Amino acid sequence: MDPLHHVLNALNPARQTPLVRHAYARELRSAATFSPAVALLEGGVVGVLSKTVFDVSNFGFAAIMAAPMFANLTSLFWTRAARGRRKARFVAGVMALLCVLVAAVASLPTTGLGSTGLVWAVVVGRCLLSGLITVRSAIWRLNFPRASRARLTGNVLLVASLVFAVLPLAVGPLLDVYPHAFRWIYPAAATLGLVGVTQMFRLRVRTEPALLRAENNPAADPGTPLRRDGRPHGFVSVLAEDHRFRQYMVCQFIAGVANMMGNTAFALYIVEQIRQRDDANGLGMLLTTSLPLLLAMLSLPLWSRLLDRTHIATYRITHGLTWVFGQSLSFVAAWYGHLWLLFLPQVLLGLMRGGGMIAWQLGHNDFADKRLAALYMGIHQTLTGVRGAFAPFLGVWLLAGHDAFGVAGWEVPAWGGIHEGVFVITTLLAIAAWLGFWRLSVRLKREGSGHAADG
Repeated sequence: MDPLHHVLNALNPARQTPLVRHAYARELRSAATFSPAVALLEGGVVGVLSKTVFDVSNFGFAAIMAAPMFANLTSLFWTRAARGRRKARFVAGVMALLCVLVAAVASLPTTGLGSTGLVWAVVVGRCLLSGLITVRSAIWRLNFPRASRARLTGNVLLVASLVFAVLPLAVGPLLDVYPHAFRWIYPAAATLGLVGVTQMFRLRVRTEPALLRAENNPAADPGTPLRRDGRPHGFVSVLAEDHRFRQYMVCQFIAGVANMMGNTAFALYIVEQIRQRDDANGLGMLLTTSLPLLLAMLSLPLWSRLLDRTHIATYRITHGLTWVFGQSLSFVAAWYGHLWLLFLPQVLLGLMRGGGMIAWQLGHNDFADKRLAALYMGIHQTLTGVRGAFAPFLGVWLLAGHDAFGVAGWEVPAWGGIHEGVFVITTLLAIAAWLGFWRLSVRLKREGSGHAADG
């Protein structure tokens, strides 16, 4: 059987059990049609556009690249907003708002306040996407059984990743020839995204009535885990009482800071290295988006199978090696500065993303009771947002420094940054995170809880 036929068979809803077939088919159709709108907000796409067409500042570029990360600070808001509401319809409403926002990018001027408007459009759009991620995690928890959840979710993400990877290959060269083509590309993607909205609106969520009852009145559901004082769990109580999850979050925080600093700094390094080329849009989007996502797509099935049979802490030991080698190669590429070397860290970034997409969406489930899955995901997202609020900016600052500016009458002199030295720091942080996951995995196995959770 050829690889393409194998992939199509794996994606075919008819090959799934009747229990998941309906939901899985709608998820695939939604991913295929809504993903183009999301792809146009990807940092590697809109980030390159922001430099070549809108000429945003380095701070604005860092904000665009950091938006997917610090937008997660809104996750607990989305958890509360979705509580007691039908999940698929709630997600469909947020998706519709995002389509409107994507279409609105076409109206921005490329000079003056247009660059500021673009940055804000990306930030607001990523906040909406944070809501989708938060609530869809709970939907997948209910609709897909644990033994096949990573595989099925991975297939949905695979379809989205294919769109994310292929779209820039068409959009980038087109923008090199017609810089203002974004004025019809964005509305076209938003219009197609409305098809995905319809698919999500019609999605059925298994056992949702029981979940809604538990959310509306947690104390009335005898199966809902409560705090030691008998009250419903919240952000602080989960981290205080679930020591395994707390340790997992600490390791995730260190790893996230390393990757957010390093990957944002390296993306800026790439754009600045190639922005004077005639093919700056095409090459920039290939390096920062298409290449990593194609590799993520190819590696996703392998990562999914690994996650289906191992606890997330053990999984992160293997996955964490991509962080360490990726940041190390970023240092090598920036030190020597050859164009061909720019591809190597992006290869590792692709492998990291393939494993990270599925683990980030589902990893918390190996610690959480199913009634608290949305809360655990909200905690994970919020802490991602905290590091996203400073790590990408810190990475850009360490790489490129700052111009002179005044603060309260004091003149702050210009500083040139430490250039490739930033990747030494991120490599050391990645190693520290990897060691933390190794210790957590050993601890879980010693306690007899180092297996993939059910439910």
